[in-house]
Amino acid sequence: MSYELWSQDVFSKGELSPYMYARATVNEYGLGLKVAQNVLTYPTGAAGKRFGTLFNTGLPGQTATDNLYFQTFQYVNECVYQLVFLPDLVLIYLEGILQATVSGTGLSASQVFNISSTVLGTIFRIAYPGLTNHPKDLKRAPNSGLNITGFTSGTLVIGAATFTIGQVFPVQFSGSALPTSTPALGKSITYFMLALSATTVAIFSNPTDAKYNTPGAAFVFSDAGTSAVLTVQNTWSIANSVFKNLPIYDFNSATTSYDALTFTPSAVTGTGVTITVSGAGYTPLDSSYVGGAFIGGGGTSRITAVASATSFTVSIQTPFDATTPIQGSLALLAEPAWSDTRGWPQVCSSYQNRSLFANTLSLPNGFYASVINDYTDFGDLTTDDDDAISWYPSSGDVNFIRFIVPYRSLTVHTNTGIYSSPLSDIAAITPSNFTLQLQDSTPADVLLPQAIDNQVLVLSGDDAHQMLWDGINNAYTSDIVSVPSEHLIRNPMDETAFADLRRAGSRYVFIINAMGSMAIFQTLISQSVAGFTPAIMEQSYGHAMFIQAASSSDGRCWFVIRREIAAAQSPIAITAFSPYVAGPPIVLSTLTAVASNLPTDDVTAITFTTTGTLPASTPAISISTYYWAVGVTTDTFNVYLSQEDALAGVNAIAFTSAGTSSNVITWPVAAQYNLEELTQDTYLDCASYFNNNGSPTSTITTGNLYNAQEVAMVGDGFGFTAEGINNQVTFVAHGITTPVNEGYIGFPIHTIIEPMPLSMANGSNAKNTTLTKPKHIRTMRFMFNNTIGGQINGVDIALNPFNQANIGLPPIPERGFVELFINKGWDDFNNPSYTITHSDPFNIELLGAFYSVEI
Repeated sequence: MSYELWSQDVFSKGELSPYMYARATVNEYGLGLKVAQNVLTYPTGAAGKRFGTLFNTGLPGQTATDNLYFQTFQYVNECVYQLVFLPDLVLIYLEGILQATVSGTGLSASQVFNISSTVLGTIFRIAYPGLTNHPKDLKRAPNSGLNITGFTSGTLVIGAATFTIGQVFPVQFSGSALPTSTPALGKSITYFMLALSATTVAIFSNPTDAKYNTPGAAFVFSDAGTSAVLTVQNTWSIANSVFKNLPIYDFNSATTSYDALTFTPSAVTGTGVTITVSGAGYTPLDSSYVGGAFIGGGGTSRITAVASATSFTVSIQTPFDATTPIQGSLALLAEPAWSDTRGWPQVCSSYQNRSLFANTLSLPNGFYASVINDYTDFGDLTTDDDDAISWYPSSGDVNFIRFIVPYRSLTVHTNTGIYSSPLSDIAAITPSNFTLQLQDSTPADVLLPQAIDNQVLVLSGDDAHQMLWDGINNAYTSDIVSVPSEHLIRNPMDETAFADLRRAGSRYVFIINAMGSMAIFQTLISQSVAGFTPAIMEQSYGHAMFIQAASSSDGRCWFVIRREIAAAQSPIAITAFSPYVAGPPIVLSTLTAVASNLPTDDVTAITFTTTGTLPASTPAISISTYYWAVGVTTDTFNVYLSQEDALAGVNAIAFTSAGTSSNVITWPVAAQYNLEELTQDTYLDCASYFNNNGSPTSTITTGNLYNAQEVAMVGDGFGFTAEGINNQVTFVAHGITTPVNEGYIGFPIHTIIEPMPLSMANGSNAKNTTLTKPKHIRTMRFMFNNTIGGQINGVDIALNPFNQANIGLPPIPERGFVELFINKGWDDFNNPSYTITHSDPFNIELLGAFYSVEI
């Protein structure tokens, strides 16, 4: 029997698949975890609690998970909007505050769900499926100017304004003399206003400070200026994209021969030039050719009108050699590549100051890039370096383009694989050097690939392919990076890349599954970090799901979350009761409320009201308290003190009367779609921030989010738990209401960290392992950092001795060791030596686990 010391101090591979449990000799085994629920790994190797989310707002009228498209809109260098596309509607948010709604988009539910989008300066451009569905541009314009009529307490008074308190808008100033302020204002510069009243606003340099009215961040005004005007920048519209020129394509070349025809131009240069068609043969000339092209006889021209099957008019771009007839076999007669007849692009992107489109119903492999710095011009008749580009990639099979991802090169993702623009040429793409070369046969099937950390992550089915940029070979190389954690990606529905600028080296891709869980892929290639961990949303009553995510380049990320929120129904009179019968058989006591219709296979929160007396019971019931009911019939139900008892069907309340003039109010859950922002300021989900501005109170009004829910809170640095009741949460410590000034309220994040079965290398051969050999773990030491709370095998984590605890002061994140004398048996393969759990509203970071083992 030998005594060994063994340690694991790197967890960067995240949670490993059950198929990895026996692969003890591979590198991933020693760097991974058996369970890493709601965990983020650090590039340095630690494993910590994942981020929380801040509640921004509920999305009005949203009822389904597959009829929305969520994306951020970086508006030049001013701010980041959050856009929610719904059928025939766009919701526009700034800092989670609704700015505007734009209706009449004409998009159906399925089209919304399959939107492709790109940002072109001040334009948010979308493309979407369908034959006649023209790409659209979402734009912002200024409102009518509002006169500044005065100032008060350092803020501005706006004449004829009707603001709502709390509104935040981008604004610009103009006039003979701007208001004097500290710092000074400038013309044509965007600032952000916070409405303090219907006519009074504070001005800030950024929208975040405006939202939170950050102390000391507001401009301080000492006069109202002269004829000064404040203009809100918040008039939004969406309309079909306008194009100067369209790309061309000869759709009839395969079925119609022009060899026997001749085309005679009436002039070699100019506009309104007539071309006459003569000779035997069929010509399909009609109005669909307007906007198309005629090329031949040394010249190129754009068709401006079609008079008949034998005559059309052109605008000449490159002169013809002569006005002599041009043989049809030496000419090109083409339609516009896009139209209501041939279809419009269904995929869009942007690259090197070009707008990009791809995939019409007629040309699913068509790829198009606009003229440089002109997002409306796709005319491809000439081949100057800044001209438009058209390309049709092929690979010996039918190709259709699903996605365009601009990165180190331009990658185009089709049903057959990944294509890239030239990799060895560092110059800009041009009509003369452009090509699309097949890089890999991995197709991106349903989700837009994400570019991050020197790679493009491609989801193909349930596999995540890491397309690495190889600078030496000027190529992309492929690796299925999700294999060690293959169980975490299941039917992915959305993904987004996120660079966390507050944690060193943290680069992520968030992959949201159809079931509502999220696989978090952390990557830092320079440190050989590549691992997945699962994240789930939880709440004590009802369910919560990740739906979609979107990030911005300034290190922020937002999620659309589907939550089931308890809502009070109309009171129903209690008309009778039945007593408890000891049995056999045992008969539980019931209350009767006609047509209460409580489900018999689930539990429902209820409350009681009365203008007389409540039903008598053991234990006694009261108003303003949630109880839990299970239906017996459509009119009768059992009542329990706790949700756990109701689920287990034990300890039902025994009634001895129905009371008088009493009612039951049922609180079933209903789906609500929320906009929530990723935050590391609190470790709670759907968190609400409060600040009582120096007037502490124990009861915080929260709205309906937490009704009948078990929530966790942070108040003035202390942790609390409570149940939301009637749109409020009360802070209570040791049975005493506790006034608090500042903090957060939200759903706890349940973190679980469990190691892989213990395996140590045995001897000099790396293939030798003690995985299946009996071992006796005597003690374990765990090193933590930045940690408050948590348990190991149900034992509280205490990093300080009792005499070092700060009694009466808020807990401080600590670093230190915890040692457990486990003395486990000799067969620990299926029974983990330890499990770390953490549900406190604080952080936990595991730096390492250190074993003392007998073998």
